[in-house]
Amino acid sequence: MKAFFHHRLVNGRLGDPCLYVRLHRERRSLLFDLGDISSLTTAEMNRITDVFVTHMHIDHFIGFDLLLRKTLRREQPLSIYGPPGIIGCIEGKLRGYSFNLIEEYPIVISAFSFDGKEVEHVVFSAKQRFTQFRPVRAVSDGTLIENPIFKVRAVLLDHGIPCLAYSLEEDHHINIYKDRLIRRGLGVGPWLTTFKSMLREKAPLEETIIVDNREYSLRDLAEIARITKGQKICFVTDIGISEKNIAAVTGLVRDADILFCEAYYLEADRPKAIRRHHLTARTCGLFAKAAGVKRLEVMHFSPRYKECPELIIREAQEAFQENGC
Repeated sequence: MKAFFHHRLVNGRLGDPCLYVRLHRERRSLLFDLGDISSLTTAEMNRITDVFVTHMHIDHFIGFDLLLRKTLRREQPLSIYGPPGIIGCIEGKLRGYSFNLIEEYPIVISAFSFDGKEVEHVVFSAKQRFTQFRPVRAVSDGTLIENPIFKVRAVLLDHGIPCLAYSLEEDHHINIYKDRLIRRGLGVGPWLTTFKSMLREKAPLEETIIVDNREYSLRDLAEIARITKGQKICFVTDIGISEKNIAAVTGLVRDADILFCEAYYLEADRPKAIRRHHLTARTCGLFAKAAGVKRLEVMHFSPRYKECPELIIREAQEAFQENGC
């Protein structure tokens, strides 16, 4: 079964935490955190439709300028989500440049700020030289995007400043039986994307689709598809060790297929982790285990461990696989 979310850490475990997620057979990608993205190609950047920023420390937000430069001339809007303060930070970055020659550029940036209770939405348009539109506010339970394909949820956490953690969830996964396609003489083509979209949107079984110049109902084609539980990927970084943080993030990542999580310090350096509002590798492993996470990928290690990153990985995995409660 081919996965719908194709993901990779842009800078590995030791660099700026940044997760690139490409949506299979969709002309879009998602980006979690916006640090150093210079290794992404221009084509990859132009696929990005939504960016989810945990907080605005430099190693999580410095990539904004490069992403803006690469996408200035594209028609597709760019949405950026983040904690309280992100709208002001985006506006500040935009004000740092002169934009007297871009009125004909199509790019529109939608900025969303989530404070744990409400989402504030502001639009910056190149046609208006990125002058801020009047903000719109709406009550939110943390669901930032919800469509027939996927959902993104966030929880507000503490890193000495507000910080968000994210969950990316596929409602259900649709796999096509190729042997059944062949048996029925059906060719592979763009119609399969339409077919999957109709299934995701729960279209009536009597609704029809054209395949190789012949009309079929969804009921006719039901046997070629297998519908299973979708993927769940979570991204957690830069949060302090506190009962409130751990409880909130455990609820967010529960039953995740894969959790990308910071493990900034070893447990031996726990006092420093507490002072710096970061997790230890052991704490990361323990709450991932308690949440029923299936696979744990640790990242964002302190530079002090650059010569021995295996110690962080081992400590996190031992806690994650630990027997007992």
